[in-house]
Amino acid sequence: MFEFSCVRVIFGCDTINRLPDEIRKSGGKRVAIVCGKAVKSTAERICNLINESDIACELWSEIKAEPEIDVVDSFLDSCRFDTVVGIGGGSTLDVAKLSAAVGNSGKKASDFLRKPLPGRNAGLILCPTTAGTGSEVTKLAVFRLGDRDVKHVFDDPSLYADVAIVDPKLTLSAPPAVTTSSGLDAICHAVEAYTSLLSNPLSDMLAEKAIEKGVRALREAYASGKNLEARIEMSYAALLAGIAFDKAGTSLGHALGYAHAFIHGSPHGKSVGMTQPYVLQYNAIANMEKHARIAALLGERVDSLAPRDAAFLAGIGFVKLLDDLDIPANLIDAGVGEDDVGEIVKRIFMSEKHISRNPRAVRKEEMYELVRKAIHGELYGLKNN
Repeated sequence: MFEFSCVRVIFGCDTINRLPDEIRKSGGKRVAIVCGKAVKSTAERICNLINESDIACELWSEIKAEPEIDVVDSFLDSCRFDTVVGIGGGSTLDVAKLSAAVGNSGKKASDFLRKPLPGRNAGLILCPTTAGTGSEVTKLAVFRLGDRDVKHVFDDPSLYADVAIVDPKLTLSAPPAVTTSSGLDAICHAVEAYTSLLSNPLSDMLAEKAIEKGVRALREAYASGKNLEARIEMSYAALLAGIAFDKAGTSLGHALGYAHAFIHGSPHGKSVGMTQPYVLQYNAIANMEKHARIAALLGERVDSLAPRDAAFLAGIGFVKLLDDLDIPANLIDAGVGEDDVGEIVKRIFMSEKHISRNPRAVRKEEMYELVRKAIHGELYGLKNN
């Protein structure tokens, strides 16, 4: 048995032009756009489009990557609105979501840590400018808590948008580093949703398609950022992955990515991606059929192989993807060493929900071995092993 629902989505090139109509349909009369400085010029154009439609609109562009929770309070102190529009990557969309949810509560965002969010009474429209997080279709919002290198995940239905407008043209300006990190995040979402203990037949279908389209489109978008067809396919893959992991969740891959990122400070998607091959091989024996399918979707030839051998090729296929994106497939190249193993393992177990969904039981003694393998690039089946 399973239940399935999804945010209303408008997908396609130039669909951003429908934004004023969507605001008007929901009764919005005073709009606040949230964005970061990297997409400020795009957001200004969209703000002008809204103003020209006789809807009051103001722009707030102070979002930084992986923001602290206090940024929500700064936005709420600066703007008055009945509708929030998020334009940007996952961090921006998360700020928009939490701001819309707590904006009329009279409390600070941090007052709702580990407490239910109030019912949202502001409109919420999300317009991604990267193909990665899938935040536009999830009920999740992730924030750093001060200077503690700890992240808190809000998980509440009030964080679902009224509508997500996914216009692939908005991703054309994303530089290569953003393209690869956000794209890897999307593919990891799909991989982990597919193998999650909470997966279901519909999330599996979406995750498979996201992997299939994403691994090809990400390579092409990285090779040529102005390749519109690749941008369209990558936006579609990220959308499908977002819907899939909103239902099935992510697992050890994200727990490990969070655990080592504090050392090297790499963007989230890159952090999760560079250690995903080791997670795939760790999990392979827990569901050999699905891991063999992942290997095939990554381009590996598995038809004539025994199930175990086919399953372990998923990690090898992911390494090839990282190589094509010029991202290290080990942690030593990111500045992580043996002295960091204990701290990384400790941080893995801080992500309790991720661990609970992992297809293979996560045991501390095995995590020490897994982290060491990831540091030194030791994968089963690599020719240099």
